[in-house]
Amino acid sequence: MGTDHLMNNVPEVDNLLYQSLDIPKLAIAASNLGVWFLDLQTSTFLPSARMKELHGYFVQEEMSFEAVLAQIPKKYRLKVISIMKEAANRQEPFYLEYPVVGFHDQQQRWLRAMGGSDQSTGKTTHFSGVIMDITESKQNELRRNRFIGMVSHELKTPLTALNAYIQLLNKWAKQKKDIFTVGALSKLQKQVKKMTTMINGFLNFSGAESGKIHLNKSNFDINELLKEVIAEISDVSPERVIILKNPAEIMVSADRDKIEQVIINLVSNAAKYSGPKKPVEVICEQDKTRLTVSIKDTGMGIEQKDIDKLFKPHSRITTSQTENISGFGIGLYLCAEIIKFHGGDIGVKSQPNIGSTFWFMLPR
Repeated sequence: MGTDHLMNNVPEVDNLLYQSLDIPKLAIAASNLGVWFLDLQTSTFLPSARMKELHGYFVQEEMSFEAVLAQIPKKYRLKVISIMKEAANRQEPFYLEYPVVGFHDQQQRWLRAMGGSDQSTGKTTHFSGVIMDITESKQNELRRNRFIGMVSHELKTPLTALNAYIQLLNKWAKQKKDIFTVGALSKLQKQVKKMTTMINGFLNFSGAESGKIHLNKSNFDINELLKEVIAEISDVSPERVIILKNPAEIMVSADRDKIEQVIINLVSNAAKYSGPKKPVEVICEQDKTRLTVSIKDTGMGIEQKDIDKLFKPHSRITTSQTENISGFGIGLYLCAEIIKFHGGDIGVKSQPNIGSTFWFMLPR
């Protein structure tokens, strides 16, 4: 009887114990996260003990927001400030990865910060968020990117030699009027160019990760470039239907080779994810200050929750529709970095099962 009475009260005791627990606090402690709060009106900055540790401070020490920014290397600091300001203006959450140098220990750590602003009053009054140590995973990523850059650089030398031999053979075949060989070499040269584009993509990716994309700007007709890219993709994949609208001359000052990479990537993706015979529309428009290139498809589309992942490195959206489509997950990230270095913008509008429109803007 007494035992039954005790057993009947166990759920009630457990429930009271559960209610007394601070679940968010326990979760933060278990995940080793730092927590911080910044009041923009009073400049009050409240970091947790773990936040101080990640920045090389002693737990009992005071740490200001200005001190946090000072520990970020300059080339990353400006980006952090810019993203936080943009998040404040748009009243949106932010996501950051950056290195810091510890205040006392002088150790470099890579940190990931996620947070947002107070939106209850209609204007940003404070920021708050969490921060975590990603040093080990970031170092692995940087080593992998250096390896990709090194291998890609080594591959360029034999590929350049191969292209030179193809050109010599092509010249010889034309002199001999060997139509079959000329045609075969032409196709081979297109494949070499495709491989060169891929290798250049890896090299640029490696450069983007280290903040070193070099631009060789020139003036060129972007619609002429669009025609060339569409013709090449159509030659390799004749089943694709790619239509260029508004093909009038539009001059732009940019790095032609790198903008070509962006266009190849976006148009190829649109064709690849749309399937055969489904049309892809390419549109170039301009006004007094900028030009915009849009690539519209009628393919599988993208879920809203996945759109934020698209332009991050090594990020691929895997579904039952995409699991058999090859890719490295660096193409869109590289496109975004190239456009950013040109002072432009890139984005996408999409609806599942209806299609997507990828676009990029360049200043004129």
